[in-house]
Amino acid sequence: MAAWSPLPSAAVTAFLLLVFPRVSQAQTFSLPFQEPETCGHNQYFDISALSCVSCGANQRQDNRGTSCVCLPGFQVISNNGGPDIICKKCPENMKGVTRDGWNCISCPSGLTAEGKCHCPTGHILVERDVNGTLLSQATCKLCDENENSFTVANALGDRCVRCEPTFINTSRSCACSEPNILTGGLCFSSTGNFPPHMISTAHMLFLLVRLLP
Repeated sequence: MAAWSPLPSAAVTAFLLLVFPRVSQAQTFSLPFQEPETCGHNQYFDISALSCVSCGANQRQDNRGTSCVCLPGFQVISNNGGPDIICKKCPENMKGVTRDGWNCISCPSGLTAEGKCHCPTGHILVERDVNGTLLSQATCKLCDENENSFTVANALGDRCVRCEPTFINTSRSCACSEPNILTGGLCFSSTGNFPPHMISTAHMLFLLVRLLP
């Protein structure tokens, strides 16, 4: 049986110097990383690539910063997410864009900063008929606050909802006027079942809760 003979130390050293750099190079990699706050107004943060990507033509970053939306005055033609959106400018006689962004519409009383139709306080924006047909011109409808209805516009301004029950029970209206007491979005009678000191305590508790982080 032949005896084992070790390789010369010089040969081993040369082998290691040749192989190790290649192994080290093959195992070294990095991923580009950017924070969403670093993206520009015309870019969105691609969560799959962890980097900022430019939006397409006539687009800007959406409110969350993770996609693109059409600029005000442009309607959506197709939307597959990210920058894969096609936008088309609305005609001069229909400069408004519907709430969902897919259609152009004529507005009765001006536009918002986002290019949507604007309605006065207490009114709701109506863009479609009851069967869903898009109107050529949007309308602003005043909610009926009279006793038979007791309705006001909701927070989004797109439908009328029944007034807060404490308003109706206290004032028989959708307003909480003096001498009634408005606190925490509720209306209480200053001469009813709620003594003034109880109202004051409830009001203080409400303020404390709002101040908590």
